[in-house]
Amino acid sequence: MAFLLYDTRLKQQIEFTPTKPSRVSIYNCGPTVYSTAHIGNFRSFLFADLLRRYFEYRGYQVTQVMNITDVGHLTEDNRADAGGEDKLQKTARELGWDPFKVARHFEDGFHADRRALGVKDAERYPRATDHIPEMLVQIQQLLDRGHAYIPENSGEVYYDISSFPAYGALSGKVVEDLEAGARVEVNQLKRHPADFALWKTDAGHLMQWDPHSDGTWSGYLSSSGAKERPALDPRIGKGFPGWHIECSAMSSRYLGEVFDIHTGGEDNIFPHHECEVAQAVGATGAEYARHWMHARHLLVNGRKMSKSEGTLYTLADLTERGYSPREVRYLLLANHYRQPMNFTLEGLDAARASIARLQNCHDLLVEGEPAPAAPELIEEMERVTAALEEGFGAALDDDLNASAALAHVFDFVGHVNRLKPTGRAATRALAALTACDAVLGVLRAGQSGVIAKEELEAQVGSAPAPAVALELLAAGALSVEDLKRVALARHAARKARDFAAADAIRDGLKALGVQFEDTPSGVRYKLP
Repeated sequence: MAFLLYDTRLKQQIEFTPTKPSRVSIYNCGPTVYSTAHIGNFRSFLFADLLRRYFEYRGYQVTQVMNITDVGHLTEDNRADAGGEDKLQKTARELGWDPFKVARHFEDGFHADRRALGVKDAERYPRATDHIPEMLVQIQQLLDRGHAYIPENSGEVYYDISSFPAYGALSGKVVEDLEAGARVEVNQLKRHPADFALWKTDAGHLMQWDPHSDGTWSGYLSSSGAKERPALDPRIGKGFPGWHIECSAMSSRYLGEVFDIHTGGEDNIFPHHECEVAQAVGATGAEYARHWMHARHLLVNGRKMSKSEGTLYTLADLTERGYSPREVRYLLLANHYRQPMNFTLEGLDAARASIARLQNCHDLLVEGEPAPAAPELIEEMERVTAALEEGFGAALDDDLNASAALAHVFDFVGHVNRLKPTGRAATRALAALTACDAVLGVLRAGQSGVIAKEELEAQVGSAPAPAVALELLAAGALSVEDLKRVALARHAARKARDFAAADAIRDGLKALGVQFEDTPSGVRYKLP
C-alpha cells in the first residue's frame, strides 16, 4: 500500500512518491536554543522521528536534516517581519552570558533530551551561525532576481512580497490582511508593510557579521564545491540574518533545491514556512519542499501551556515527578499528529500501563520455552502475526495514524497473552513486534531473557568469584552482560555448595529490583 500524507499546502491527503526511488529527503524545523525545549516542542520533534522511522520500516533510505537556530529569531514572531529582541540575546542578557555560550548550553540540553526520548540522530544538525555565507548567497540571489531590495543608507535587505504572487498559498493568508496587520508597527524603510527582513542591522546586537569580511567567508563551500566568494551588493551592511532565511538557505545547502518533505509545528506555517517558500523559490525558481507536514499544538490540562501555572513542562520536570522518557515518548506519539493533544499527568499514568503491557508481551516472547509449538498453534500465531504486520503498516500508511497502529499492536498482545506461543511461533511473533517497535521506540529490548542451563554449565570453570559478583551489584545498575556474569558466579557458588555466597548474590539482585527465577531449563531474568 502507498503512503498517504496530508500536505498542508495542498490541503488534502496525497500519495507520496519520492523524488529519488527508495530515498527520502526530510527537513525538520529544529529548536531555537535560547531555553530548554518543552514537551510542546518535542511533540513536533517526535512526530518527525516517527515519520523518519516509518520510512525506514518501509525500506527507504532517509536523509534527515534538522536545523539549530542560534541567531535571528526574535521574540515577537507572529508576523513575517518579527519585532522585539533576539531570543538568544535576551537570554544572554538575563544570564550574563555570551550568546554563543547560551546557544551551546541549550543545544547540548536539547540533544540530551531528544536522545533520552529515543529521537534518532539526524544526518546533520546545521547551526545558523555556521551558515551565514549560505544565507548571504541566497540573499544576493533574491536581489539579483528582483525579489529583494535594500532601503537607502540602511544596510538592511527586505523581501518584496509583491514580487511573489504565490505568497500566502501555504498558510492561506491573504496579502491584504497581512499588510493591514503589519501597519500596527510602521517601518518606513519598507516598500510594503508586510515585507520582511532578510538581513538586519543593529549596532547593539551581540552577534554580527560583516558580509564583506574574509573572516565571514572562512571555510565557505558553494553547492558546486567551489570556494570562490560570490560578489555581494556592497550596500549590505554589518548585521545578522532574519530567522526565515536560515532554514531556506540550510535546507537547500544539504538537501538541494528540491527535496521531499518539510515538517514542523503548526505555529511554523506562518510566518516562518511561508517566508521560507518565498525565499527558496524566489532565489532559484525551483519547487523547494514538495510536501509540507505539520503537527498540531499541545495543550496541558485543556489549556495553553503556561510557565506561571507550572504547565510548561520540560522532560526534566516530568522525570522529577517519576515518569520515564519512554512514557513521555509514548504519550506524545499515541495521538494522531494532526489532532490537537491534551497532555495530562493521568495520561502519563495510562502510558506507563500501556508500555508495561507491551513490555510484558515482549518479555513473554523472549522468555518463552524453546520447546516446539504444536502445528495448530504455529498456524494460529502466523495468522495473528500477519494481521499485526498488515494492520500496523496500513494504519501508518494512512498519514501516520499512530493511534490506529497501536490498536493493532494491542490486539496482537491480547492474542499472545492468550496463546503463549513457544519455539518457532514465539520467534516469529517476537520479530514482528520488534519491527513495530523500531517505529514506536518504547520497548526495552534485551532487558529480559533466559540464560540456558547448558550455557551456565559450559562456562562454570571461568566463573567470577562471588566477591566480584557482589562488587558488580554494589556498583548499581547492571547491564545484561554484567547480569550474566553475576548469574554465572551464583551458579558456580551453588555447585561448590557455597550457599551463603549464592544467597548473598540473590539478595543483591533483589535489592536492585532484578527479577531472577531458577527454572529447569536455566535462569529467567528481567532487569528493572
